Amino acid sequence: MSFVVAVDGASGTGKGTATRYVAEKLGLVTIDTGALYRCVTLEALNNNVKLDNTEELEKIAKNIKVDLKIIDNNQVVLLNGKDVSIEIRTPRVTNNVSMVSAVKEVREEMVRIQRELAQGKNVIMEGRDIGTTVFPDADVKIFLVCSPEER
Repeated sequence: MSFVVAVDGASGTGKGTATRYVAEKLGLVTIDTGALYRCVTLEALNNNVKLDNTEELEKIAKNIKVDLKIIDNNQVVLLNGKDVSIEIRTPRVTNNVSMVSAVKEVREEMVRIQRELAQGKNVIMEGRDIGTTVFPDADVKIFLVCSPEER
């Protein structure tokens, strides 16, 4: 049996910071959904796939292997066994991830992977549509709203 906390909210509201804090305090596994989309984007860029090629992006999403590990209190993102934690946060990926995440087939595959990563674990997952699409039956649902002044 597992316990799922879903954290939704707009970009820039502090979802990631709040999620990491709660995870640490309660001993929950953090699943950064944005890292998954960034992995698809990185794989596409590294293989010179045009980001408007829906078929190729879907193929990448279905075939990549993403693991999230905690090493020395830091989350490490492994893409096909390689640590890409820093590379997925570069401007090259950041400037292109929204185009990839807009592809319906990629989103559907990421939902499958997110559910798979959470299976059998006590998790806190942040991102868009976590409480409505990914885990509509989450044990706890939070929609975080925060003004820039509060942050």
